[in-house]
Amino acid sequence: MFTQSEFRLLIPEEITLSELDYALVQTWPAGNLPEADQWQAYLNGLGLVAFENWLGDRLPEKRRQRDLTYLSQVAYVTIGDFKVCLLAQSDYLDEQVLWPQEYLEQPELAAHFYGIVEVDEEAETVILRGISRGDRLQTAPKRDGHYCLSLDHFDAELNHFLADCRYLSPAAIPLPVNVFAELKAQVTETATKLGNWFNNVLDQGWQALDQLMLPEAQLAFATRNLSEDIQAGKLLDLGLSLGNEQVVLLVTLAPTDEDDKVRIQARLLPFEAEYLPANLSISLKSKSGKVLQTITSRQQDSYIQLKPFKGVPGKVFQVEVSGDGCTVNETFEI
Repeated sequence: MFTQSEFRLLIPEEITLSELDYALVQTWPAGNLPEADQWQAYLNGLGLVAFENWLGDRLPEKRRQRDLTYLSQVAYVTIGDFKVCLLAQSDYLDEQVLWPQEYLEQPELAAHFYGIVEVDEEAETVILRGISRGDRLQTAPKRDGHYCLSLDHFDAELNHFLADCRYLSPAAIPLPVNVFAELKAQVTETATKLGNWFNNVLDQGWQALDQLMLPEAQLAFATRNLSEDIQAGKLLDLGLSLGNEQVVLLVTLAPTDEDDKVRIQARLLPFEAEYLPANLSISLKSKSGKVLQTITSRQQDSYIQLKPFKGVPGKVFQVEVSGDGCTVNETFEI
């Protein structure tokens, strides 16, 4: 019975390099790199060309696109919708592979598949030693900024890789996620678009002031001193903790003389009551969640409001209303 390492030596996938392959790689930019990086870029380039030739014979229907941005470290090629990262060495006699950690962990660098190739420049050959799915390398030990891999981490039966490219969906191989970027996208997608209010377009849940049916005293307060101001409110249900009392978050927009800046003020008013619940807070928070100001209601406050502030189009902020264990957050984009 052969071991996996012995099996690799018996049936290597070997590609012969042509003069055109060498000539192509020599045209790729590497002159500004340190000498050691130039050699690694050269090996990665030869490995990439050989791998592309091999793919052309086996997956001719799949479009391919190379990426030479990180050639001094690794080589990338996209096959259909799959991203493949290659690392070339002149030999794998110790059967060890040190893979820079960032190429498996950083979302913009991570790939669906990782392959190791052995380049024998003098013999003009490249051997494909194996390919692994990226999610199967994540458990390998790490040291000094590298994943410490052995040849056994990579599948020497390359037909498995070819089958995955043909029949597997890229979504089946999870890639690292940029949590901050994803959160930013979610915030932008769900934020109330204040700029639309100037065109009389309100987001779902928001109502023009005359539709809120506030008690007469509150309506009189809310509408005083209006000129070019635009106001809209949203009914917030603060739950059983505050006796099912509802309050209105009222946001006022006003143009300013400072370029595109908008003046904004947020208030809390009681709904169908004379006073707000005591110890109810309204806070202004930055996009990242930093609290910029907070106002808390006292006994028999008929309203509370944040200090007015100014912002430019595209700015994202949050208003948080909380009291007695209940919290409601509203995200806005100017």
